[in-house]
Amino acid sequence: MLSTNTPTRPMLRRFLLCSAAGIVLAPAPLVAQSTSSTGQANSASIASPAVQPNPVQQAAPPAQAAGAGEPADPIAAAAQDVGEAGADIVVTGARATQRTSIELKRNATVVVDGLVSDEIGATPDNSVGDTLERIAGVSADRFKGNANELSVRGLGPTLSFATFNGREVSTAGGDRSVAFQQFPSELVNGVLVYKTQQADFLEGGVGGIIELRSIKPLDYGKRRLQAEIRGDFQPKADDVYQDDGLGYRANVSYTDVFKTGIGDIGVSIGFQRQDTTAPEDYYNANATFQPCNTSALNPSLLTGTAAQLTAAGASANCALTTGPRAVTGTTVGESRGDTYYANSSRSFRTQQTSEVRNALIGAVQWRPAPDFDITFDGQYSTRDSLEKRNVLGITEGLRGVQPLIVGTGSNGYSKGALISYRGNSFVEDQLERRQRNEDYIGGGLSLNWTPGPWQFTADASFSKSHRTETQKQTRMRSTNRVAYTLSYLDDDVVPNVTFDNFDVTDPANFLNTAANAVYARNRFVTDRKDEIWAGRFDVNRELEGFFTAFKFGARYSSHHRTNDNARNSDLNTLTTLNGQTPAQLITAANLNCRAPFTTQSYMRGVGTNVTRWATFDNDCLFRTFTGSDSALPYPADGRDPSDIDVRESIYAAYAMASFRGDAGTIPYSGNIGGRFVDTRITSKGYRQAYLITIDPGADTYTVAVDPTGQLTQNTAKGHYRYFLPSSNLSFDLSQQLKLRLAAYRAIARSGIESFGAGVNLNPSTGTGTNNIIFNATTGNPNLKPLRAWNTDASLELYASKDTLVAIAGYYKWITGAVIGRSEPIPTNITVTTTSTTPGAPRQTQNFTINPVAPANDLNTRHLYGFEATVSHAFTWLPSPLDGFGVNGSVGRAWADFEFPETSPIQTTTPIVNFVEPANLIGLSNWTGSGSVYFEKWGLSLRANARYRSSYYKPNGGTNRSVREGTYLNLSAQYNISKTVQLKAQALNVTGTKDVFYKGGYDSIAEVSNSGPQYFFGFRVRL
Repeated sequence: MLSTNTPTRPMLRRFLLCSAAGIVLAPAPLVAQSTSSTGQANSASIASPAVQPNPVQQAAPPAQAAGAGEPADPIAAAAQDVGEAGADIVVTGARATQRTSIELKRNATVVVDGLVSDEIGATPDNSVGDTLERIAGVSADRFKGNANELSVRGLGPTLSFATFNGREVSTAGGDRSVAFQQFPSELVNGVLVYKTQQADFLEGGVGGIIELRSIKPLDYGKRRLQAEIRGDFQPKADDVYQDDGLGYRANVSYTDVFKTGIGDIGVSIGFQRQDTTAPEDYYNANATFQPCNTSALNPSLLTGTAAQLTAAGASANCALTTGPRAVTGTTVGESRGDTYYANSSRSFRTQQTSEVRNALIGAVQWRPAPDFDITFDGQYSTRDSLEKRNVLGITEGLRGVQPLIVGTGSNGYSKGALISYRGNSFVEDQLERRQRNEDYIGGGLSLNWTPGPWQFTADASFSKSHRTETQKQTRMRSTNRVAYTLSYLDDDVVPNVTFDNFDVTDPANFLNTAANAVYARNRFVTDRKDEIWAGRFDVNRELEGFFTAFKFGARYSSHHRTNDNARNSDLNTLTTLNGQTPAQLITAANLNCRAPFTTQSYMRGVGTNVTRWATFDNDCLFRTFTGSDSALPYPADGRDPSDIDVRESIYAAYAMASFRGDAGTIPYSGNIGGRFVDTRITSKGYRQAYLITIDPGADTYTVAVDPTGQLTQNTAKGHYRYFLPSSNLSFDLSQQLKLRLAAYRAIARSGIESFGAGVNLNPSTGTGTNNIIFNATTGNPNLKPLRAWNTDASLELYASKDTLVAIAGYYKWITGAVIGRSEPIPTNITVTTTSTTPGAPRQTQNFTINPVAPANDLNTRHLYGFEATVSHAFTWLPSPLDGFGVNGSVGRAWADFEFPETSPIQTTTPIVNFVEPANLIGLSNWTGSGSVYFEKWGLSLRANARYRSSYYKPNGGTNRSVREGTYLNLSAQYNISKTVQLKAQALNVTGTKDVFYKGGYDSIAEVSNSGPQYFFGFRVRL
């Protein structure tokens, strides 16, 4: 296992963590043990929901039922109804979860789906993200094989809104989407997805609101100690040099209740630790690509004069042309044919990894009086990950391209896909040590007072995320350029590459001694902090008559995001060091820094012949090139135009009335209300000083950074207000059939870093000194949120306690989606100018520039779809078949968004003219999830399969999409006694890879392969 170079943690953190499942984390906190028909005592995690208290009720959740006499929490209602339905019947494990989840949906005032009780942590889920993906309409983006950012009902992860115990969650990512990998599934015992909204919900989720909950100890109601440990084996990691593929997840938790003279006090605490690897084989075709139609006559010609290389077409980059090209008077040797999409580089990557996660979660609940409740809860987590990357790079992917097979759309390959070609390039071994550290801390204090028909709730909360990322990089380059043939054949997603007269596994072939052929870089890439302070106050008054309750409240939050970017210290050209010339340094590095290849199984089963290559030790290269490990310190002044400093203040108030009545013989209930939101943004950024050098004779200019200038700070502001009405109506068509209708307006705020006020004036040259063009970009604090008017309908059949059949449809009218880099923002600046004329003075001039910024889409877009859910336990079958049960869902979505391609390589014939615009980020037309379980005789078996069709996931300014994928997970549990349970789990059993494409289905952009993962362990519960 690799060291992450983090300080030694206290003994407590080094202990077991997963068992937050036990307490705060207990998957199914229940009041008492019960005895099954087999005579086994069932512990809290598998006891009947008939005796289950409300395990996850929290102050001020985003959804509070407001009807008179109704529980404030749909989970409480579920437990209550299941208990009333069969208090003498013992239901355990997955079946108990199934019943509770069905009742949760039935009792809610909005369209909601959720998983509670034992279902959290009982299936092979590494994180809450994996668990949420089993909920109807929820799909996950995957990171190294695990579910990460989530989409609800087809809207991308940035358009969903996540809360923990009813509070907004900070994030260390670049936008607002929460990385659910930071929440181990053992740490929560309730996950809900609200698909329609009401006025007392926190605003921000057009797609839906995802709520995670931990227990309150007094509601749990007893003492319990639980510990769990699971060994982790990853075959892909086992193949890595100096790695055995082994790791572990462990947890311990404790909860207790104390009767005191000042009232009841409950305490819960849980800790989890995960120490494992994150193996990944990776292939990448550079994010930037361009259309070409040229074919080099002889790309294998590597030596000769410049004119000879040009005449062969070997030295020219491919292009889209209508006639011959010439370079310094020599016609480029090439022909023209079908248009294809070419990438500027291609790389094959393997890596050694380690990852350590710790999480602590706890709560103290004090009830000094029956109608007064005080709760303090908190969460803390850390993640330290290390990657030692080893990359084989074909760095000149556009040079001397001679297409052999180009997709036409009718020959079995997507139009424009470059399936096979010849070219020539330098080949590089690029090494990198990448360290990422993340911390999260959150919590709050809530007060709940219920005097008679009144309920007063106050909540104050804090949430902070911090991520740092550093990179130390070096490279070695092939002695000369190499001719090669690259081909995707037989449905391979990682290409075969044949190098002419070049052994890619021989380190001696990577000996280019030019001073700029190698580099050493030390970069502080990211220092991102995200902090949210919030407070809310809610009042609910129960009423009699048609209106059953009236509720109103207010909330304030302050969201502060900073990101210190690009603190880079690069040595891109070697200089003489300790008496050794650059050539001598490079020769010494080649001989002394050779290292074993990283893995035995790079992209095994994918078809590529590139399975190993010569590699070097990154630290050794860095020391050789720079003189020491501590060379190239980070710049003392880290200010940069790309830095982010944004503060977002949100004021919100709402009022909502709940009602109940009868339409003839059909009872109905619902609520109507409105929420007013006022948002104010202040953004600070920097602009570098620029120098314009004018050549009066040629009437040309050059814009570049002024080395003697100072950074200038910019401050920009934004402001918007919206009223968000909502209405929910539910009809009980019969005792088993329910119809829900909803209409509401919702918003989803733009990514907070898109509000950046820094101005980047990229260097440029041009003619016409009376019309100087500044190639400038910036953020836009005046971006408005995405706005949507929404209608929903859901028909739900509750045929029995164990049976649910539901179908729901939705339609959304959406405006304001953010289109990247499309709106000029006039900005006044002062610039220093000078002339090439000898003795010309430096002068200052004022300019109005128009940096390009993100903008809101002015068109109204449409998103609509349906989802169907089935849940059933086969209790009516004879034994042992009565132990089987199923859960399944399928979703279909349509949308008409248009995000144009923005790949920046070619400006005269941009790729946007050739490829279709992408649809909504994160939109999969089809999603599906299905589970089959068997529970009997203390044995629990489960299989879960998940499917997601292709979806748009941009990267580096290009419209990259992810291919469809199916993932299969298996789990088994066996209770060997009333206190000890054995567990076995297998994730991604089929080893599904994540495959990305751009410009067409067969234009492969990226492949990530992490392989399956296996767990085996036990849980002790006392």
